Amino acid sequence: MYRRKSLAVMMALIMVALPALVVAPAMPVSAAPPPASGVLNTAIMQVIAGVGTFTGTLSVTGFTLTNGVINAVGTVSGTLTNTAGNILATVTNQAVTVPLTTFTGTCTILTLHTGAINLSLLGLNVSLSPIDLVITATAAPGNLLGNLLCDLVSLLDNNGTLTGIVGLLNQILGAIRL
Repeated sequence: MYRRKSLAVMMALIMVALPALVVAPAMPVSAAPPPASGVLNTAIMQVIAGVGTFTGTLSVTGFTLTNGVINAVGTVSGTLTNTAGNILATVTNQAVTVPLTTFTGTCTILTLHTGAINLSLLGLNVSLSPIDLVITATAAPGNLLGNLLCDLVSLLDNNGTLTGIVGLLNQILGAIRL
């Protein structure tokens, strides 16, 4: 739901700010080619404060990997109306490449729990209470270190690569029969 809303906002802003936008789909880097038959259609309806409303459809036909960023590739069609309901612009099958946002939120980097430690060596006594250490990173726009660490932890957890993920996304899209 969050991604759909984020994508709708992005598409509406693109249509308002750059009506003549033509973004050529980037070629995937060692990724599976986009499927020939699968298309994922998403309805877009976004109110743009002080401008009006964009209503339309985003049709995703594939996914690519460009410079380490997974992108949805497809077309957008729709109508931008002003606050009075008058049509300002109509877009039909405008090619778009939309970078997909990565994980935002908090991810755990390290969790360490130790019991009490009592050390006695040649007359020196050391007592240490139990330790609970949790290191987290916050992934969000502008948090370069948090983004990097969360991405690394995610790759280590899943044993996957972005190229593999793009291939899987294209396989899923190819299996969709709408």
